[in-house]
Amino acid sequence: MLEFTLLLSLLSGILFLLLIASCFSNWEKTRIFLGCITSGSALLSMILFCNIQKANGNPDLGMEFWQWYFPISIYLILIVFSIMSTIITITKKVKSK
Repeated sequence: MLEFTLLLSLLSGILFLLLIASCFSNWEKTRIFLGCITSGSALLSMILFCNIQKANGNPDLGMEFWQWYFPISIYLILIVFSIMSTIITITKKVKSK
């Protein structure tokens, strides 16, 4: 389970970098596709991360920020940016037609 979560987190990061690259270029269909896939994989990674942390007894007392809140905030940033990118691209596409 830990290996799957790590691979999924790595995949989310790579997809996020591709999404940023597509935002600077004119890849509208790719941006919509990558936004959906990135937000879904980041959400699944966050859920698996929370389950693994709780199963291992984390977060430690006094280390809640670094072991719990910081990683979850990174996942949330990925999810929000991906969803916003998809919504903005779809609304631009609808307005142009």
